[in-house]
Amino acid sequence: IGIGLNLLYTLIEFIVGFRVDSLALISDASHNLSDVASLVISLIGMKFAHRAATQLYTYGYKKASILASLINAVLLMYIVIKIFIEAFERLSNPPEMAGTAIMITAFIGVIINGVSAFLFYKGQQTDINIKGAFLHLMVDALVSVGVIISGVIIYFTGWNLADVVISFIIAVVILISTWGLLTESIKLSLNGVPEGINSNEIQKLIEEIPAVEQTHHLHIWAMSSSENALTVHLVVNEGISFQEMEQIKKELRHKLEHHNI
Repeated sequence: IGIGLNLLYTLIEFIVGFRVDSLALISDASHNLSDVASLVISLIGMKFAHRAATQLYTYGYKKASILASLINAVLLMYIVIKIFIEAFERLSNPPEMAGTAIMITAFIGVIINGVSAFLFYKGQQTDINIKGAFLHLMVDALVSVGVIISGVIIYFTGWNLADVVISFIIAVVILISTWGLLTESIKLSLNGVPEGINSNEIQKLIEEIPAVEQTHHLHIWAMSSSENALTVHLVVNEGISFQEMEQIKKELRHKLEHHNI
């Protein structure tokens, strides 16, 4: 649905851009193709994550969703840089607003990107891959809001620099919202402990089991953008039977499930 809506909006922008001879709209339409690419990347990552393991990829392709989130984060940072560069270039020569057609088209962009982002809102809270797609859509909705606000200011005051000022504000907001996605994606790619999991607390939780004396080699990492794994060596009390050890592991798995592991 998200891909379909954004393809439709890109087509609308191209048509209106050529009709009113607006380079701004044609450029934004080209940029909106990156939204479609972002959603396709997220979808591919999600599909790959569910593929079975092979002899070559013994863990399967679960990390493909983390790779997708990293690609989306890099794309968003690229957009931030492009906005900053264009805004600086316009400081000396602010462009004239091309008219109400641009503001109307931008308003359609707010609706389409807003609706698309809403579809991803719930999933992005627990899946960093979906969060990448969500942020990409929210960024475009924000850019469209910026176009409308600057258009209204210029229409009533004639202050063309409003477009540049709004662009700088948008770029800063995107940078702040994307930085967390970028750093978390890099961390998960390097098998770092996922966000929201404290390894010291997990170790303490394991050692609270009466039969466990010590823990060694505790590792916590992300198998995919929504699935975390843990391995640990347990030193247990002497005399523990095989059946009791299996019960300890069962109890431990149950405890860890409440910590998204």
